[in-house]
Amino acid sequence: MKRYRFRGIFLLFLMGHATACASSSWQSSSLTASPDRGVSVADYADYIEEMQPDQVRITTEDRTEYVLHSPSVVGDEIVSADGLSVPIAEIVKLEVQAFDVAGSTLKTTGLTLVAIPVAVALVVTLLFALPR
Repeated sequence: MKRYRFRGIFLLFLMGHATACASSSWQSSSLTASPDRGVSVADYADYIEEMQPDQVRITTEDRTEYVLHSPSVVGDEIVSADGLSVPIAEIVKLEVQAFDVAGSTLKTTGLTLVAIPVAVALVVTLLFALPR
């Protein structure tokens, strides 16, 4: 029985790490090209220069998705900090990674409401399982 004692504690910390991490999701930047409403090259360039997002996900005409970290505009391309570049003329959709405050709050609250009773039960079980 002594062999399994720390497995519960490890699982408790693993659950806490998995659920308390900050939530983020990809949000459309409202700059999506469509046949009836085209988006100009200047719109994407202006958005990147003004907003200076940490990460963007770009979908090109051939449905390829690129994730660019610390993007900047160089000529007629959007270039990431690691050297990946995408021509602005080929962009169909631009999304920005946004922090989800509500999701993080709910996860942290749920973790607290579950973790405290589990931790108390674990401690009580370990105390009574110890040989006297």
